[in-house]
Amino acid sequence: MTTDIVSTVESWPGIVVEPHRFGGREFTLGGREVGHVHGTRQVDIPFPKRVRDVVVGEGFTSKHHLFPESGWVTKYLDSEADTERAVWLLRIAYLSHVAALQRRPSVDGAIASVDVAAEIDRMDLPGALRDLLSPDRPDSNGTATAAGR
Repeated sequence: MTTDIVSTVESWPGIVVEPHRFGGREFTLGGREVGHVHGTRQVDIPFPKRVRDVVVGEGFTSKHHLFPESGWVTKYLDSEADTERAVWLLRIAYLSHVAALQRRPSVDGAIASVDVAAEIDRMDLPGALRDLLSPDRPDSNGTATAAGR
């Protein structure tokens, strides 16, 4: 199951796949970790806590198995549906990172070409999650924020 996850995620623009320090494979984008797989049964993904709260509250995944108070989540892979959900969650994390990188003065062309807003529109997201991930969501100062940050 994780072979499918790795092959899917490594095809996304800008993703680098390397060995993870605790075993498995790690996905990074612009030096930031998007998530990692452990063996064939577990995926860990970092989110801002407010995004984590929504994906856990909606039942898409669970809090991290070792650090439940962090923004990290753990998705256990017991079925093909779990594998598909893990890719969906990794895509959410990826788009959040892409949106942040696109705000930098200099961004890789492959990253710049990702249409975060259009991808979010195509995903089946609950309203609260869609609101958090909107790349042009204003922060408390009225300025656009990086998706979910």
